[in-house]
Amino acid sequence: MRAAVDCHMVASPRAGDAGNGRYAAQLANSLAATAHPGDDAWALVAEPGALARLDLRVRHAGLSPNNARRLLASAPRVLSGIRADIAVFTYVGPFVGRTPVALAVHDATFVTNPEWLPARARVMLQRLVPLSARRADRVLALSRTAAAEIEDALGVPGDRIRVVSPAVDPRFRPDGGAAAARVADALGVSGRFCLAVGDVNPRKNLSALARAVARLDDLNLVLAGSPGATSDPVLRDPRVRWLGRVGDDDLADLYRAAAVTAFPSLHEGFGLPAVEAMASGCPLVVSNRGALPEVVGDAAIVTGTSTDEIAEALRAALEPTAADRLRELGPRRAAAYTVEAMGEAGWAALGRPA
Repeated sequence: MRAAVDCHMVASPRAGDAGNGRYAAQLANSLAATAHPGDDAWALVAEPGALARLDLRVRHAGLSPNNARRLLASAPRVLSGIRADIAVFTYVGPFVGRTPVALAVHDATFVTNPEWLPARARVMLQRLVPLSARRADRVLALSRTAAAEIEDALGVPGDRIRVVSPAVDPRFRPDGGAAAARVADALGVSGRFCLAVGDVNPRKNLSALARAVARLDDLNLVLAGSPGATSDPVLRDPRVRWLGRVGDDDLADLYRAAAVTAFPSLHEGFGLPAVEAMASGCPLVVSNRGALPEVVGDAAIVTGTSTDEIAEALRAALEPTAADRLRELGPRRAAAYTVEAMGEAGWAALGRPA
């Protein structure tokens, strides 16, 4: 079977593309890692830096970086040229061409909570995703929670939705304690800190997190992620250290060095930073929204989204006995999210014969 993944957002400098691009690259890499004889995994790339993030076993072809040209011309042409049996697109697929499409929809917040999105993105997603979902042969969700949300919000029949959860990169693992020195040297981060990872936008609930962290003695807040489509007030908070987007090696060290990672998002279709934190052995606090409780199980403290609730959860996670328990449970829970598991789920979802 020949499967292609639209990776046009991989290595994109645009705000908001980090999570989508990471999933697309992971899917292409996971398909290549679990390919059977006769299988091919292709990545359709548009950015010069994309190939550095792809497994050497992934074959690749170029796409136009312009969205309209990509969907109306270059993607259908490339897919026909490589004779793809199926292609994965994120949110919006091509409306021309004969190659079957699996549409990856990370969440349906553009329907359920459109106020979280910039106006242009909101209108585009509301118009094009339902059309793409109806045209697609199948829809990929990142969690059972997201699958139910997609079925309800977009009207996609449940039997056309398949769950293909992300994989955690093997670099996210506990180490012997040298991470604090490395992040101090590489990033200038020192002392006891709470880490938050992801694009900075209102959905991440970072202002409430900043207020919660301010209530705890001897704890700073460090943010790692792009500023998002609009400026968030949390970036102007003098108590917050914002690093911008950091590379995976530095990010792995940040998880290891952090006293706690917090992910108090108002909604997530999966929440990969939560899995990365668990895999790294960092005590974790997540909100009770979206797929986060499903993803973390009993390996994190699950809380509400108010400042009071987050502050209390952080205190609980930092208590030495609880912190030790979370450091032990986290890597066990994260071990379910492997490249092999993602690849096998991906091939099955795309219709490879068993």
